[in-house]
Amino acid sequence: MTTSRRTRFSKDAELTPAFILHTRKYRDTSLIAEILTERDGRVAAVIRGARANKKKSGVVQAFTPLLVSYVGRGELKTVTKIDTGTVARLVGENLLIGLYVNELLVRLLGKYEPVGSLFAAYQDLVLNLISGNPSSGVLRGFELNLLSELGYEVTFDLDASTGLTVEADQYYRYVPDEGFHSLIQDTSNATYKGEYLLAIADGDFDTPAVDNCAKKIVRASLAVLLGDKPLKSREMFELYQSRTRN
Repeated sequence: MTTSRRTRFSKDAELTPAFILHTRKYRDTSLIAEILTERDGRVAAVIRGARANKKKSGVVQAFTPLLVSYVGRGELKTVTKIDTGTVARLVGENLLIGLYVNELLVRLLGKYEPVGSLFAAYQDLVLNLISGNPSSGVLRGFELNLLSELGYEVTFDLDASTGLTVEADQYYRYVPDEGFHSLIQDTSNATYKGEYLLAIADGDFDTPAVDNCAKKIVRASLAVLLGDKPLKSREMFELYQSRTRN
């Protein structure tokens, strides 16, 4: 039994690429951090002395690429080492997009579950936001990747009613957990043109109409998983947009 514990602790203590998703105060000088790691997915860990040590507190920032190691038997680990890359500074709309994505991950990812390609997709998204000229397609791609990782992949090029390929000139109604059902005509703003669905299936979000279509479908899919509790980041984004318009 002792050997098994030592082996597991040794594995835990290895450095793994990571990003801080969220932190909250813990005791007098420490933080509890929600961390997205390449190896173990979402991890909760105490960072001791993070609020008392200026050098350490400067490292513990969201969107900054890290290498972290941690140990512990229970769900709450203890960080033993943090190495950092260049500290990222996001502002304005890019910051709000980043906060939105982080909130999604904290709300929807289980702890200590492998996340497959999602870590690389998150890394690409952060780099895109840091560049100062983010592409909406990168965000949509990440959201769809997250849905797939959670077991709710959306198949855009298949008619759920017939099992046939979506037709470009046809209109479809979207039902979460089922897919797209063909309609005779566009009867409401809750329907989507097949042309747009096929573009999304190809990863082409360049047209505003296609991006808006993908946004609505993603929001409907996420609503099923998020339940009635609203996203704080979405409320912040709406407030930001209302202020910038005035």
